[in-house]
Amino acid sequence: MTGLRVVAEIAIGLLYATGAVFNTVYTLSHSDEFYGSFADGAWLGPARRFINDIVLPNATVFTVALIVLQAAVAVAILTRGDLVRGALIAGATFSVLAALASSPGGTAGNLLLAAIQIALAVSH
Repeated sequence: MTGLRVVAEIAIGLLYATGAVFNTVYTLSHSDEFYGSFADGAWLGPARRFINDIVLPNATVFTVALIVLQAAVAVAILTRGDLVRGALIAGATFSVLAALASSPGGTAGNLLLAAIQIALAVSH
């Protein structure tokens, strides 16, 4: 393992841990504003409809599932065990899906994050 790769993986794990904490502390109690901003900024029509028709009416369930996913990815990466590669792939998949529901800038950021995670997973 190279030092730079380990640092990058830990940074990604911390990013997912931060996301899980944020979604626990903020999104659970402000889901209309949070997901509504995604719906307003999404550049793909189907993503706007999905957020408005599926996510917002089920915001608590959706947010809890998101928290569980982010926490699981964070723990799997940060414990540095055999699950790091799978967690990076799961994280990359999540990032691609998030890109579909994002603004143009969010899409670019999520696709870049997905590419980094895939590159790290491949190098494992």
